[in-house]
Amino acid sequence: MSLRRELLPVPKHFYEQQIGQLTRPNRKGWALGNCPFHDSRSRRSFGINLNSGAFCCFGCRRKGDLVSFVMQRESVDFKGACQFLGCWEETAKPSQTKRRGGNLVPYLVFEFQIDGKKHRSEIEDMPRSERQMLQRFQAEACDRLAELRAGDSETFENEEQIQWNILADSWELIEMEVGNG
Repeated sequence: MSLRRELLPVPKHFYEQQIGQLTRPNRKGWALGNCPFHDSRSRRSFGINLNSGAFCCFGCRRKGDLVSFVMQRESVDFKGACQFLGCWEETAKPSQTKRRGGNLVPYLVFEFQIDGKKHRSEIEDMPRSERQMLQRFQAEACDRLAELRAGDSETFENEEQIQWNILADSWELIEMEVGNG
């Protein structure tokens, strides 16, 4: 069972359908709209990245992506949000698991290089916080970019650019959260 990112709706169309008209995007792909989570007087406090689907409200401080938007708005779990978006696959293989406190916990492995030095991080597959969720998106984007660089073909148009945007946006949102935390 897993999320199939290629089946996610186009962020611009999804958010316009959910919250109404958006402003013209800036050069980084961010547009503004009315936040559905709080009563915004400006009606422009909700920032949306039209490339990756990331969102951040400057009023109520909610942030995330398409899936977390549905999780928060519809009060459903991750699987329910993916089913709502039509991007859940029941037949996919399970994640790697490890024992922690007697329980099996699914993990994602994040491997990357900085200045020639290899780094490895393991992140719980079921995030318990926004930061864990953002780290998960970052890890998935990094893994997919490594696959594309190794010669795997794109599964949809501009996939590599979209993965780079997800990586950059998740990094930016993590940095914002660290600055606020």
